[in-house]
Amino acid sequence: MRQFLSAAVMTLCAIAVTTAHAQQPEPLSAADKAATIDLLAQRLSGKYIYAEEGNKMAAAVRDHLLKGDYEKVATDAEFADLLTAHIQAAHPDKHLSIRHVPNAQPDRPRPSASQGLPPEVRQHMTEVGKYLNFSFEKVERLPGNIMYLKFNGFFEASVAGAAATAAMNLAANGSAMIIDLRDNHGGDPRMVAHVASYLLGDKKIHLSDIYYRADNETNSFWSDPAVPGAHFGADKPVYVLTSGGTFSAAEDFTYNLQAIKRITVVGETTGGGAHPIQPFRINPNLIAVIPVGRSINPITKGDWEGSGVKPDIAIAADKALTKANALALRQLLPTINYPEERSILEKKLAELETAL
Repeated sequence: MRQFLSAAVMTLCAIAVTTAHAQQPEPLSAADKAATIDLLAQRLSGKYIYAEEGNKMAAAVRDHLLKGDYEKVATDAEFADLLTAHIQAAHPDKHLSIRHVPNAQPDRPRPSASQGLPPEVRQHMTEVGKYLNFSFEKVERLPGNIMYLKFNGFFEASVAGAAATAAMNLAANGSAMIIDLRDNHGGDPRMVAHVASYLLGDKKIHLSDIYYRADNETNSFWSDPAVPGAHFGADKPVYVLTSGGTFSAAEDFTYNLQAIKRITVVGETTGGGAHPIQPFRINPNLIAVIPVGRSINPITKGDWEGSGVKPDIAIAADKALTKANALALRQLLPTINYPEERSILEKKLAELETAL
């Protein structure tokens, strides 16, 4: 499930894999391998976000074929692993892989920003999302009226927006918020904008762009002051927890809100995957998951690809919640007007700082 949620545009992965069925592996012929390499090389050259790097990877797999490096590969699963290793060696990109998907569906066009999900994809994503509560794990009130929100993926906004609204409604009355993305591996950039909107007040803010080279198209993402339900607002403190596993859309959320100084990031440098993907079938049982776009922040003019999002306060991921909780309490204590409550919170703060 982590792989399903780790894509920057996970709906595209769903299109490619949801109708897969198990089958007995068949030996690959030399002709099969050559045809697969040829189609993979075409897709890398034509679709990868950076043309020069796409050509480099295409040349690498063609060279490996000529050298006979695929002769001993017997199955599609082995072929997928070896091809992934070779293209990653030519150009590292954590969103890039070859996956063994028996009976993979044919390619479909990348949906434009204005298009909705195909009905079968919407149905599948809704079923999976309901089982996972659309990745919303916890909304909890901590001492001092600090709201703790943990969610592990950004499901597509059109199917999960109501769940996000419900979670943010519960958190809206908090005096501070801690958003835990340490186990969040990505998802939909529209859901990123939806959740961010609850933290940004009544102004429409340009959060990010995604540029697609093959289509020469740019999709822009903005906050929406009119998102339904109660809003946390633009002024109360928000802490975002990160780990080395925080990836893709979770990094998008963190990077863009950090750039406008809306949040304090606590934890570890994130995984470093900023390129939205699209799946391409390169043989009946193999999918090339190729980054076809790149994120562009309107302030930094860059992204977090390869480098990750750097925390404002660096600390081991397993101590990030304790640290953020202590920071929030220390910030809120001067606002507490009830002596008994203040005494309780001072003791809690001392416990947290001792644990650190």
